[in-house]
Amino acid sequence: MKKIIIVTLGILVFVAATGFVGLEFAFRSESARTYTVKEFSIHEEVAVADIKLGQRMYAVRNGCIDCHGPDLAGAVIMENGAMGSIRGPNLTPAMLKDWTDEEIARAIRYGVGKNGRTLRFMPSFDFKGLSKGDIAALIAYLRSVPPVEAAGAENRFGPVAKGLSLAGKMPIMFPAKYLDLNEGFAGKPAEAATVEFGRYLAQSCTGCHGQEFRGGPIEGGDPSWPEAPGIRFGASANWNEAVFKESIRTGVSPGTKKEMRAPMPVKLLQQWDDTELTALWSYLKTLN
Repeated sequence: MKKIIIVTLGILVFVAATGFVGLEFAFRSESARTYTVKEFSIHEEVAVADIKLGQRMYAVRNGCIDCHGPDLAGAVIMENGAMGSIRGPNLTPAMLKDWTDEEIARAIRYGVGKNGRTLRFMPSFDFKGLSKGDIAALIAYLRSVPPVEAAGAENRFGPVAKGLSLAGKMPIMFPAKYLDLNEGFAGKPAEAATVEFGRYLAQSCTGCHGQEFRGGPIEGGDPSWPEAPGIRFGASANWNEAVFKESIRTGVSPGTKKEMRAPMPVKLLQQWDDTELTALWSYLKTLN
């Protein structure tokens, strides 16, 4: 009997080890794939771009600061045994000095790195709706900040993150695999309190609330994070513009009367001006 138990345990260990090796091999193979993006030029736009707009995009509108830190030298995104130890990279001139403007734009918009491989854990889905001018402004800002000589620790992805990404349940791990690499840059409406500008701004909400803003589990998120709620406010009689703005400014959910939990970027949204909030509300209220 004892011999049978030992043999059985040995078989289970062998199967587990084989599965782990297979998972690791598949993950590395997927990470090593290279991608070709349709050629474009953005250098001229960067040369005349609005650096202040780029700073606002980085620190307020598009939430880059959450992953890359206030000094752009990188920040911890997640520390979780199953998902891994994940940190945003350094984006200061110290690390980007050898990158062309086009290579940086390609990384932001398409999730493709300088070496042609997909950037891992890069939310390019949130940036695919940005205009060429806005991406140029963001690049101009990255070029303008003081260099920080900090390489940062290499990301370690856990078995759950690897398994989910290979199963197609975590697109943020391999964004270039899922994005249309031949699609051009989006157009941008005038910055005004309109539905059109609200639709443009709302693209930064899709990473958590989904492409249709219906909410649900946050793909690639920390397992401790709550599900994102739906924000199709046209279908709810409990929301109006005043309630929406009050919830943003106070950070308190009108439904639960409790503070909104991470990863809701309350501190960033509280820096949005009235035009931005009005525009966002104007768009979200059209969704039923």
